[in-house]
Amino acid sequence: MADSHSPARIALPSVSYSPYRQIGALPWLMVAATMRVVAFFGGFIALPAIVIANIALLLAFVVVTWRMVEFSHGRTSLGALGVSQQIKMARSVLLPIFGLLIAASVVATSSGLIEQPSEFMLGFDGIAFDQTTNHGRLWSAFVAALVLLMVLQVDETSKPSLFRAIRQFGERAGWLLPGALLVAAVSILFHPVQSWFRLLIRDVWLDQGVSTDIKVLLSFSYVLIFATIRLWLTVAILVFALRQSYRSQIDD
Repeated sequence: MADSHSPARIALPSVSYSPYRQIGALPWLMVAATMRVVAFFGGFIALPAIVIANIALLLAFVVVTWRMVEFSHGRTSLGALGVSQQIKMARSVLLPIFGLLIAASVVATSSGLIEQPSEFMLGFDGIAFDQTTNHGRLWSAFVAALVLLMVLQVDETSKPSLFRAIRQFGERAGWLLPGALLVAAVSILFHPVQSWFRLLIRDVWLDQGVSTDIKVLLSFSYVLIFATIRLWLTVAILVFALRQSYRSQIDD
């Protein structure tokens, strides 16, 4: 993801999202938000809904990453993978990431130092949807950086590797660590704003004069709008940080 004027350029993977190509990540975020609501009500459908929500969120993440790479004058060829390859890519990224989330949750629970260790299981979900604690937001920022590095590993000859992403994070920590901390800071500062709107939505739900359809529409729009803003800000910051790390490497 080097600068367009630099002697070395990094070829990034290609993923096709037609017919959603022109309208970005919004359709995937709509699916993710809808499935989260379905999972909230529990029952036998909850687990499949969570799986679908996470896959949709990952595909939204990839679309936004593609847009931000191109916007930052990086070289990308997003547009070559078919549906089966997209599913394979999602499995290759999500399975190790959720293994990491489980391990982090176990460690946090065992340490007894974290008030809500269950927040670590929401590390991937927290990339776009608000966490309830600051340590959860910090963890989600770190997970987002690893997901970005894994997504950028996707090509025709290799599949994403969590260990390779962790190693790359360490190699580029001079830029990626401040980037992840900035993502966490933005999420923390963003939380009061989102909470204020959440209270407004709650007041609407308590108003007997408002129809249920309008209440549901407002609630869904609230979740979707804030998820979109969070996702774009997260990816924008991390892509910029990664780009700067490549540029500094070339300058050296």
